[in-house]
Amino acid sequence: MRLATKLRDVFYSMPIVAEGKAAGLKIFSRGADPDFARGTYELPIQETIASLLAPGNVFYDVGANIGFFSLIAARRVGPLGQVYAYEPVPRNAAAIERSRNVNGLSIIHVFTEAVGAQTGDAELLLARHLGGATLAMNSMPPDMSGRLRVRTTTLDDSIARHGLRPPTLVKIDVEGAEIDVLRGMTAALTAYRPKVICEVDAATKSEADRRAREIIGFLATAGYAVSSLPAAYANDGWQVEHILAQPMTT
Repeated sequence: MRLATKLRDVFYSMPIVAEGKAAGLKIFSRGADPDFARGTYELPIQETIASLLAPGNVFYDVGANIGFFSLIAARRVGPLGQVYAYEPVPRNAAAIERSRNVNGLSIIHVFTEAVGAQTGDAELLLARHLGGATLAMNSMPPDMSGRLRVRTTTLDDSIARHGLRPPTLVKIDVEGAEIDVLRGMTAALTAYRPKVICEVDAATKSEADRRAREIIGFLATAGYAVSSLPAAYANDGWQVEHILAQPMTT
């Protein structure tokens, strides 16, 4: 790391989130979307996560970026809950840890791994946009900036290997690898019946619709009812939607 970058990190003043469900918490957001610090990032998703979690619950943040939703979840579940954040980009994972530490939220546990359908390793394609990295097997980010070899895991393997508490709510935002994450958590879906929030995004509506149909079909087969959440973004050309899956009652 260059000296100038080190000095910026040393003297960086961590902003306090201005509004929303993370208001009042500090977040290490240098270089990230300014809406994180404003507290206006994906407001419908903030509201949904807060409404679905209660004290003592367990939140899995798959594709955690800089940990904005992990902070919201940690506040909501409290000291008796747990938050597991999965983020393969080292810079982002380090940001989550810094925000966790400065806010005293020791219930947030960070795993620098990519979650998918298999445990092993894979090539991650990095993007200039901090939340845009994706596994090479899925798609190439339009603003690709580099490549990185990373560890991969399924959620089922991670739960077993680390003895993690069962999920209450799983949020998935993995830039095209959503169906692989779901396939790698089949045992968790069957045994624990967590609620799932899944982001689906693509450059075109046809591709976003194809991905959504595949995800909805998988979840329906697993016994889940699926609905769409309110739009988190204005229509700016890139297609983004969020799916909420809840286990059907028998």
